Amino acid sequence: MEDIVTLATRLAEEVLFPHASAVDAGERDLARNLDVLAEHRFYGAMLPPEAGGLGADPSTAALAAEILAGGCLSTTLTLGQHQGITGLVAGQGMPDFRERWLPGLASGRVRSGAAFTGAIPGPPRLRATAAPGGYRLDGAAPWVSGWGMVHVLGTAARDEDDRIAWLLVDAEEAATLRVHPQRMLAANATRTVTVEFDGHPVPADRLVTVTTQAEHAAGEPFTKRLNGSLVLGVARRAVELLGGGAWRTELDECRAELDAMADIDAARARAGEFAVRAATAAVVEGAGRGVLADAAPQRLLREAGLMLVFSSRPAIQAGLLERLAPGAASAQ
Repeated sequence: MEDIVTLATRLAEEVLFPHASAVDAGERDLARNLDVLAEHRFYGAMLPPEAGGLGADPSTAALAAEILAGGCLSTTLTLGQHQGITGLVAGQGMPDFRERWLPGLASGRVRSGAAFTGAIPGPPRLRATAAPGGYRLDGAAPWVSGWGMVHVLGTAARDEDDRIAWLLVDAEEAATLRVHPQRMLAANATRTVTVEFDGHPVPADRLVTVTTQAEHAAGEPFTKRLNGSLVLGVARRAVELLGGGAWRTELDECRAELDAMADIDAARARAGEFAVRAATAAVVEGAGRGVLADAAPQRLLREAGLMLVFSSRPAIQAGLLERLAPGAASAQ
């Protein structure tokens, strides 16, 4: 059996990258790529084999995500939104909840988006209020990917005690759940939407767990590291187009900084700025061909731009602005 890195490499090169431009242009349904990843058990990549997963450790999972993102960012971004709630179900869900949901989530028969607004520090933008038979959701989740391709939304909302209630919500429009498509710089094949909740009812048996904000914050560095794999994936493909060399050396340095997680925000900022530079160089090297609508360089440049703000936080934004400021290049 192939190890997960070898498997990710094969799928990235044989399935994802050859169709990435068609996916980006809306000429190939992204769900076809997701079906392939489900077939190879990537929906449960970090779950143990007995739970239907691949048993990848965090470092291996991060590298595999980078490789897949280098094949097709839209596919890997959509898959990544599934992973957070799956890990929570496996690690903190009650036994009967795990028995009911984990096999489907691990296999990809049940696919989840991420509406994690309530887990973001600061005033809550999504609230869960106790109601007869369960909860009522009010607020919005502005960036939910996979709409029309997912069955449930892993949803984080603040309860009356300002804790985070983690719920599985059916991904279906209703009078109390409305969606509005988001048109982005890149990765529009992800079908990203804003979800608005207006007193939306959620049964009590859809509660995965309740965590404090401090408990959630303890896991944030690894979440940022995994999101950094998407950034590195874009950079990785640009480096391939550029022929490696010093570009590959800097890519490896960015990866090492992210893996160390000594200052994950600074590492994310460096990776984001590097991805833009590498993608820009790939466009320049590709000359006229590089800017054609079906060419990889221009798509990578747009994706690198998107990754500057994807899953960003104030410290990452500040680090990026510092690196992009006039005179910063000569000082680095």
